[in-house]
Amino acid sequence: MNHQLSANEKQTWILFQEKIKEKVSPQQFTTWFVNLRLIKFNTKEVYINVPNSFCMEWLENNYMEVISTALSEVTNTNYKIQFVVDSKGFQEHTLSIQRGSHPSDEKNPGYINKNYSFDNFLVGPCNRLAHAAALAVAESPGTAYNPLFIHGPVGLGKTHLLQAIFLQLQQRSGGRNALYLPCESFVNHYISTIKTGDWDSFRNKYRQIDVLLIDDVHFLANSQSTREEFFHTFNALYTCQKQIVLSSDCPPEEIPTIEERLVSRFRWGLITRIDPPGFETSVAIIQRKTSLLNMEISYDVARYLAEHATSSIREIEGALTNISRYAAINENKIDLNFVKQVIRGFIKQKNYIGIEEIFNTVTKHFGVQLSQLHSKRKFKSITLPRQVAMYLARKLTNLSLEEIGGYMGGRDHTTVMHADEKIRKLRKQDQNISATLRKLETVLTKKQK
Repeated sequence: MNHQLSANEKQTWILFQEKIKEKVSPQQFTTWFVNLRLIKFNTKEVYINVPNSFCMEWLENNYMEVISTALSEVTNTNYKIQFVVDSKGFQEHTLSIQRGSHPSDEKNPGYINKNYSFDNFLVGPCNRLAHAAALAVAESPGTAYNPLFIHGPVGLGKTHLLQAIFLQLQQRSGGRNALYLPCESFVNHYISTIKTGDWDSFRNKYRQIDVLLIDDVHFLANSQSTREEFFHTFNALYTCQKQIVLSSDCPPEEIPTIEERLVSRFRWGLITRIDPPGFETSVAIIQRKTSLLNMEISYDVARYLAEHATSSIREIEGALTNISRYAAINENKIDLNFVKQVIRGFIKQKNYIGIEEIFNTVTKHFGVQLSQLHSKRKFKSITLPRQVAMYLARKLTNLSLEEIGGYMGGRDHTTVMHADEKIRKLRKQDQNISATLRKLETVLTKKQK
């Protein structure tokens, strides 16, 4: 079905993709939508090219309403959607460096962002350890930290680091065979293999490689049989001293339904967390991103975005992209007033709880003085409230470890990390502590509103 797309069709397809991105998660877009191609529009129908029959079946069963709504919103027309399976067959939605191949010969799928290099990753107190570990793995896979498990909230750079490792291996592969993919792709490949029965091909794909990088491994929580397969894949790679890198929105022990044997294996190497960036780091990130977009903004504009955007780097990127597009369309100078107009409505405002409010609530609940929290005394009656305050500051504020330590009487960031881990464990083990934390969080949330 050969058809040369018109400029209007191309623009409509771009707007359609942007609309889909608003309706699904980044992982879902990467897995199911990035490889779709527009074939043509007819009067009442739109023809869309899909990579394979499994993808077509999944879209029809799970995303037809999303696709239809997005298309209708963009075109103001209710088109009938016709999927067409690519007769040549797209490459499977993964990326592999074949042994002995040259990087320039590789076909990078759309979800690999070539800007996600180590050079473009801005290092701050919130991510320094994760960056150093990822760099060590890229330089010496299988020997530095194995496995490397990076966790943290959505949009803080986990995918960037995994793809940076991959891109560096691509440049310096030296005959290594590496594979990067979202966990959902692994799960979907497993499901499709149940249908085809081609287990040798499936296992060879994931076990005969040197480096396996899986994004959003918490997705394994949805499928027990897939976890069983991944368990054996992990063992096969680890036994052969092959590098494994995983990312997740939460630490291993907090992934729902995951078995202890997998949790223990994830802990064999290094587990590191990425935190929301502090204010100065956010400003630096914004300035770095604008340079990649060839945008010129003042420090006041960068400061305003850092203060009013959420702590998600992904949302900051989206805000800057929209600012750039609006400026190009309207031929506007990017000043503070223009930025305020553009971001109003599509970017969430930061709504973090102040650390002073946390201190007031904790001291009132436990009946201690603020000076006691800041002191070096180690009485249990003071240590517990102090650790609770640091735990709540980690959870409910946008402050870095160093900044929280500074508010807590000049304590080191490792003290804050220890307090956070201690209260997390107590919350699971002690029902009274768990109830206390829920009560404090409820009080703080109500005050925030």
